[in-house]
Amino acid sequence: MERAHLIGIVIMAVGMMLLPVGDAISKYLTQVTLYTGIFLAWSRFMVGAVLAAPYAAATGAFRGLGRDFVFRQTVRGGLIASTVACILQAVTHAPLADVYGAFFIGPSLATILAVVVLKERVRWPEWTAVLLGFIGVLMIVQPGERVGVGLLWAVAAGCCYGMYMVATRWAATSGPPMAQLAGQLIVASICLAPLGARELFAYGIVEGQWILLAALTSAAANLLQIIAFRHAGAAYLAPIVYMQIVSATTLSWVVFGDQLDLWAKIGICVILSSALFKVPWRQIGARRG
Repeated sequence: MERAHLIGIVIMAVGMMLLPVGDAISKYLTQVTLYTGIFLAWSRFMVGAVLAAPYAAATGAFRGLGRDFVFRQTVRGGLIASTVACILQAVTHAPLADVYGAFFIGPSLATILAVVVLKERVRWPEWTAVLLGFIGVLMIVQPGERVGVGLLWAVAAGCCYGMYMVATRWAATSGPPMAQLAGQLIVASICLAPLGARELFAYGIVEGQWILLAALTSAAANLLQIIAFRHAGAAYLAPIVYMQIVSATTLSWVVFGDQLDLWAKIGICVILSSALFKVPWRQIGARRG
């Protein structure tokens, strides 16, 4: 494996490990303040937009972009806004690790939609990963009496995220990466502004340092993803998305004292194992040879 690919994998892993940190902070904030997940999602996008948009404008990333760019970023922004709003609602009702386990229905859904909507060719390793991922989600969610509102929100977040990933592929050539990042953050903050701003006026800024930290960790994670894709392709980096479940499980146990039952632990292991089928072992072996 080339050094550039290894750098990309390391950067991507750090970014994926950072994402649940913002969600853990948001879960804490819902316990010590009157804020809802909707407000915390909006504040995250607002801070990100304030940071990304001026930089994108100053570097000329928006130059020459037209209606097609606006339309595609509007779709992406709406989907990522729905994803974050749903997952922050989920973490207020369920353990962080359970939420991320159910959330990982997203990559499986994205694979199916890529075939149906984008007409992409998917090989048997990807379908095997889809099946294993779905089985792992069922082990965590455990349909029946155990399903609560938190896990239902998490599944909804995963479905939105799956559509977001497909929309991101669809919009990949619509503009520079920084312009796309800024565009999605602006759209997402506008989508959630009516609900988010209402809580801001009602409660003011409480625990502002934690709100800022949650937004910064999320923005940093997104930036790291962009940098990682400059060093390695999607085939190498896709399995690294599952590092989120490692971070979420650790935070859930260490910070909140949440305990996972045996089936949930097995389900997480199954989801992680499904990532092995997305690693291009043949290509890696050929490069080493």
